[in-house]
Amino acid sequence: MNEENNGQTPKQDTGKPSSPAPTSTATSGAGRATGIRKILSGLESALGFGQGKPEQAGAQTGDVGTQLAHQRTDLAMERNYLAADRTLMAWIRTALSMISFGFTIGKLGQVMGSVQVKGVLGQTKMMSVESIAYFLVVLGTVALLGAAIQHWVRMRQLYAMGLHRQLSISFIIALLLVAVGGFALSSLILAL
Repeated sequence: MNEENNGQTPKQDTGKPSSPAPTSTATSGAGRATGIRKILSGLESALGFGQGKPEQAGAQTGDVGTQLAHQRTDLAMERNYLAADRTLMAWIRTALSMISFGFTIGKLGQVMGSVQVKGVLGQTKMMSVESIAYFLVVLGTVALLGAAIQHWVRMRQLYAMGLHRQLSISFIIALLLVAVGGFALSSLILAL
């Protein structure tokens, strides 16, 4: 019997569980938490939510919160990018309407002579249709150029914060429509 205990005397059993049992319960709880983290990260990557970063061994609960915060920050920057893109597209629609309406009025102005505009105090002023057309084309082109510059500045800010670079089709369309507005204005001027 002493050989089994390495020369020590046997201890009395007090009825309390030995210390290895609580340790195994604690490790099984940590094992379950690690298993849940692995399942969640696998589900995230399967759904395309994960960033593809491998989880560090021995990561603590605070690290999961940090990872979620980074994911939410990335999603917030993506939402800001899309909001800036939608804003530029709204400016494109508005400016395109002004440019096309101005060009149409300019072409009709070749048929019509002038238009009477009544002021606030009842004053009547004669304005040529061409001047209204020029105003609308210039206003649409300048507004679109300003919106494109604003979009470009906002994108540079988002890229500086860590957003991955993306091709903005709406920015390219905005620049093309600025050129179209310039051509429409030159067409109206050359028609005189």
